[in-house]
Amino acid sequence: MLGKYKLNNIYNEDSYKAIKDIPDDSVDCIYTDVPYLYVSGGVSESEFGDRFAKKRKILKEKNIYNGLDFTILNEFERIMKKTNIFIWCSRLQLLEVMNYYNKFDYNWELLTWNKLNPQPGTNNTWLSDIEYCLYFRKKGVKLNDGYKLKSKWYTSPINKKDKDLFNHPTIKPLDLVKRHLEHTTQPNDIVADFFVGSGTTCVAAKESGRRYIGFEIDHEYYKIAKDRTNGITANGQTSMFTDFNKLNIDTKKDM
Repeated sequence: MLGKYKLNNIYNEDSYKAIKDIPDDSVDCIYTDVPYLYVSGGVSESEFGDRFAKKRKILKEKNIYNGLDFTILNEFERIMKKTNIFIWCSRLQLLEVMNYYNKFDYNWELLTWNKLNPQPGTNNTWLSDIEYCLYFRKKGVKLNDGYKLKSKWYTSPINKKDKDLFNHPTIKPLDLVKRHLEHTTQPNDIVADFFVGSGTTCVAAKESGRRYIGFEIDHEYYKIAKDRTNGITANGQTSMFTDFNKLNIDTKKDM
């Protein structure tokens, strides 16, 4: 248990409130894709511009467009045993996250997902072909060996297949999230995600033999994430997933 919450579960709750009930020094790693802050403005009159406008509309409707209340970073620091955190954020949020963590003597890295086929067509801007993840760890957090695990960048096409399967506009590649967790956490560690979206963090933790807990305020995404950890896609189809019984993990521990 983490306070009143069972591990290896996802909860349909407001993270800003739920995190208050997580005990101090109880989580080994936080891995989260926070609500992004986007520049407002027009898009080009084209097929690609129409797609971007549609994505922006979805982000607004799901309240994942106007950024993060950065006071939650204080709670993140409180609940971690030793600071070990991944924060995916938009370019506009990088400086604010960095400014918060500059007061600590932590190791840090800027990690990227480089997309081979980003959508073109927006007016007077660079391509949106890079997504950014800031990683911070306190001295003493162990990093596991492995050449592939240590890479700070990841290159792939945009993962339209996953977006179609799990109906989330900012879904991250499962293989990349697993790589990050397998580099920075140990079997049976507790991984928390407070903006769980379609559940990628929880699935990655499960398939890597880590325990997890997730929170998602949007009911539609919460249900998708819950189903996904049980191998079910957003349209109700069964997909391949790893059974806990096949992993070196005690699923009853701290339940």
